[in-house]
Amino acid sequence: MNTFDILNLIKNTDRYNFHSHSQFCDGRAPIDVMANAAHEAGFEIWGISPHSPLNQPEPCNMIKEDMDEYLAEASKLKELYDGKMAVLTSLEIDYMSPDFGPHIDYFQNLPLDYRLASVHFVPNQDGVWLDCDGRFERFARFLKDGYNGDLRYVAEKYFEQVLMMLEHGGFEILGHFDKIAGNAAIADPEIENQPWYEAYIDDIISHAKSAGVIVEVNTKSLADKNRFFPALKWWQKLHDADVPIVVNSDAHHPDLVNAGRDEALEILKSCIK
Repeated sequence: MNTFDILNLIKNTDRYNFHSHSQFCDGRAPIDVMANAAHEAGFEIWGISPHSPLNQPEPCNMIKEDMDEYLAEASKLKELYDGKMAVLTSLEIDYMSPDFGPHIDYFQNLPLDYRLASVHFVPNQDGVWLDCDGRFERFARFLKDGYNGDLRYVAEKYFEQVLMMLEHGGFEILGHFDKIAGNAAIADPEIENQPWYEAYIDDIISHAKSAGVIVEVNTKSLADKNRFFPALKWWQKLHDADVPIVVNSDAHHPDLVNAGRDEALEILKSCIK
């Protein structure tokens, strides 16, 4: 499935989601429970996207040994919901380096319907990869002890990873491309207003346009952090660049399969002009 296929699939419906998690990674329910919740909520298209295996052990990511089981369970769900809800098989693939990302043969050879690519890990000044997503308390500890307190370094390295991921390609949907702001903006509430920060946003949007990928509006944090990823302030830039957008809930819980999506869709329809 390519970008055109995805956009054609959703051209007549908003009842889709291409980003969800389950017991195969850090999701909080089995894959069949998540799919059933999506069907009960009226979704017509449900994408399953566990965090991909990594080149280093991480508790939130799938392990390679579970890949066959995941693909088999996803295949059963495709059959179970055939004619009722299109179930699509994917992975949320981390980009770590030119040697590891959605572009490598391992991910390209898997029988996936599409590939969702995201950045969660940022190397520190000594080349140690640290997970900059998740709870702020952990991020603050990493910032102090792992990155020598250099918040700009962390943000710049994060965005550089996103740009390199776009250059290497191998995926259809770009996930939460400014997710670093979830923690960085707590550490420094003014960081998103800095000219250098906005320059990275512009560069990523330009690269996304050139790469022909779809950009995700991630709604997972609307309820608890009152924000989207990318931030609402950047949506007009995406619109002006004519970059295609999908609205994903990044659901980890069955009762949150549609969390924040209706609000984002309404804004996209009414406020971007």
